[in-house]
Amino acid sequence: MLQSLYQFPEGQIVAFALVLLRMIAFVVSMPLFGTQNVPVTVKVLLPLVLSFVLFPSLIIGVDNSLPINGMIVAYAFREVFVGLFLGFFCRLFFFAITVAGEIIGISSGLASAQIFNPALGTQTNVLEQFQTLLATLLFLGLNAHHVFFEGLIRSFAVLPIGQLTFNVAAAENLLRLTQQIMILGLQIAAPIVLSVFLANVAMGIIGKAVPQMNVLMTSMQITILITFAVMILTIPLTIAYMGNVLDRMTGELIAILKVI
Repeated sequence: MLQSLYQFPEGQIVAFALVLLRMIAFVVSMPLFGTQNVPVTVKVLLPLVLSFVLFPSLIIGVDNSLPINGMIVAYAFREVFVGLFLGFFCRLFFFAITVAGEIIGISSGLASAQIFNPALGTQTNVLEQFQTLLATLLFLGLNAHHVFFEGLIRSFAVLPIGQLTFNVAAAENLLRLTQQIMILGLQIAAPIVLSVFLANVAMGIIGKAVPQMNVLMTSMQITILITFAVMILTIPLTIAYMGNVLDRMTGELIAILKVI
C-alpha cells in the first residue's frame, strides 16, 4: 500500500492537500457542521471523504506539477481563505436570525432568560434559541446545505487550486450582504416589536387614566403574553420569509462565484 502511495506524483499529493484544506476550512466555518456541538472527528472526516470522492473531478485542467517550495505556503493560505470566505457567507443567514432573536428578547423583556446555545457555544436568550432552531429546521428542510456544498464544488471550477488570483468584487459583495444582516433581523422581528410597542403605549395610557393600577408588573406579564401570541401567529409568515431569504442567499452565492 505504501509502495502504491509513493507512485503518486508529488504534484497530485500537493493538489489533494490543497483541496482538503479548502474543504476543511469550509466545513468548520459553515453553519450546522461547523458548530461546537459537532465532534471534531466529523469536521475532519467529512471533508476528507469529500476530498477523496471528488478529487479526480476537481483537478481536471489543474497543473499536476505544483511546486513543493515556498509557494506551497501561499497556496495553502489561499485555499484556507477561500474555504473560510464561502463558509462565512453561508453563516450570514444564521447571523440575521441571531440579530432577530436578540431584538425580540430585548423588546419582550426576556433577554435576561439566558440558556446555553450549543450551536454558538455561548449563552443566548430563549427566544433567540427558538428562532435558531426554527431556522435550522428550515435550512435542512429546504436542502440549503446541499446548495452550499454545490457552491463549494463549483468554486474549484472558478477558483482552481494552484492559483493566487482573487477578485475583490466578491469580497465587496460579501461586505454588502453583511451590512444587510441588521435589516433582515429587524424585518423578522418587526411584527413582535411593533405589537409590544403598541401594548406598552396602551399600558402607558391606562396607567395615566388609572393611577392606582400597578402598570409596571401588569405590563411585564402582558408583554410576554403578547410576544408569545404574536410569535405563534406569525410562524407561517416567519417561515415563508426565512425561505425567501435562503433563496436570495443561494442566488447571491451563485452570483459571487461568477464574479470570483
